[in-house]
Amino acid sequence: MLLMDIITWEPKDTLKITELYENYEYPKGIKVIDEWTDLTGYRTFIIYEAEDEKTYAASVLPFIGLCRFETFPVMKLDKFMQMAQKFAEKTGGKAPGTSQAGESAEKDILQEIENLEKRIEHLERHSFIQQEDVT
Repeated sequence: MLLMDIITWEPKDTLKITELYENYEYPKGIKVIDEWTDLTGYRTFIIYEAEDEKTYAASVLPFIGLCRFETFPVMKLDKFMQMAQKFAEKTGGKAPGTSQAGESAEKDILQEIENLEKRIEHLERHSFIQQEDVT
């Protein structure tokens, strides 16, 4: 399963986190796709595959108490859209959780994409504001 972690920590713990991470090796069963750091500080993003929940738990245990983990199952958008299309075809054009036809489901998906774009803009603006405050 593909997962995304948003890992945050308190500024006072940065040195501890840095030292721990420098010597850290992901457990067998974790395949890291990519890692990013928030340039405004105290947050990291990781996308990875985990074999199972035990592997996931082993990967976060060294950081428990120092970091806060927000973990989300993720999927590439094009892959999800293909899956949603197949589902809609199987159910006669109805979207999951609705009784509307395919056109309405498509409208709902487009609205969700628009909402995500707005959230991304908000996060980018928020990061920029934080960056200005730090400078």
